[in-house]
Amino acid sequence: MQEELRWNKYLNRACREVNGFSELLARFERNISVLGRSKSTFENYGRHIAAMSMHFGCLPTELEAEQVQDYLYGLQQRSKTPSQTYFKHTVYGLRFLLNPNL
Repeated sequence: MQEELRWNKYLNRACREVNGFSELLARFERNISVLGRSKSTFENYGRHIAAMSMHFGCLPTELEAEQVQDYLYGLQQRSKTPSQTYFKHTVYGLRFLLNPNL
């Protein structure tokens, strides 16, 4: 239940604060579902896409490649864990968002 509340917090905030995020999220969920990925995959990747959107105040699809690289580099630098799960979920979420045929 606590995880669901956190998930809703990120997604709800991004839907409120970032123009077009609700529509992007709906397409993202559809694409992940069509590929047979789990609801958990959508939730995890969606949360990271929402965080990135809130960071920049726009959709990730509107960012320049250099902005994305800087953001990912920042995630790597602040991560102290060997697995870098947060970083990986952001990268995989972006892959699904930008290339839905994965």
